[in-house]
Amino acid sequence: MANDDGPRSGRTGETDRPRAKASKERPFDLWLHKQLHAMYDEIASEPLPNDLLNLIDRDAADAAKAGSELPKPHTSKK
Repeated sequence: MANDDGPRSGRTGETDRPRAKASKERPFDLWLHKQLHAMYDEIASEPLPNDLLNLIDRDAADAAKAGSELPKPHTSKK
């Protein structure tokens, strides 16, 4: 058996491999993209429920209110 504890000089590194095609050109990526769109486009295009929109609006209003109530930074006078 060969001892593999020696230095690794002279070995082919990961960067020596040719790069894969861009992800849009790979068959699996094309298939996955098509399948995900087929499954989720209809759901993603549905409007958000009013309860969720109300929560978002309330949170935005609370954040704006809290932002206006923040103390002003202290400036030292010399």
